[in-house]
Amino acid sequence: MNDAEKAAWLSSRCGKLTASRMYQVLDMTSKGAEGAKRKALKIELLAERITGDTVPHFVNSFMQWGIDQEPAAKSAYELATGRLISACGFFDHPEIADFGATPDGLIPGGVIEFKCPATTTHVGWLLAGGVPEQHRPQILAQLACTGREHAVFVSFDPRVRDPRKQLHIVEWTPGREEIEAIEEHARKFLAEVEAMFEQLTEKA
Repeated sequence: MNDAEKAAWLSSRCGKLTASRMYQVLDMTSKGAEGAKRKALKIELLAERITGDTVPHFVNSFMQWGIDQEPAAKSAYELATGRLISACGFFDHPEIADFGATPDGLIPGGVIEFKCPATTTHVGWLLAGGVPEQHRPQILAQLACTGREHAVFVSFDPRVRDPRKQLHIVEWTPGREEIEAIEEHARKFLAEVEAMFEQLTEKA
């Protein structure tokens, strides 16, 4: 992605709830109160709406490793499966305003999400099998926004000596009710953000 493409992508996301932040929407305490991550996301979206600029995020060395390894992960997946990945941009939800997603790629009938984590995390996912719980909200939101029904989750770690264990590929077709539940969470959260935005603009 060149600088112009990145700028356009950031602009398309500004002030919106995106799939990668969906886990924060679900941050609630055991007593049903709003968690700190959910509150922080509201403030961030409000800041973006009143400035028109995206809030920058700190990228640590582990995150940069994942970013740098994604092209290799895609190549390894295509080689292992014979499936080609189609590049894609930002998808706005067809019905819910200010809700969107950018999958890592598209496959026939579905979306694909890549993670290139620390080796300890990768090994844990290999042992557990399935799609990790912390990444399900993101993928469900991607399916909701793209209108697709099937997802593939891939964890990739080229540091693992055995090539057969470098890729952890999970096929997932969630129930429609799971996608609808995510959509309902998005609607509720965005309604709260909109009410806060109106409060800010009225005071101004």
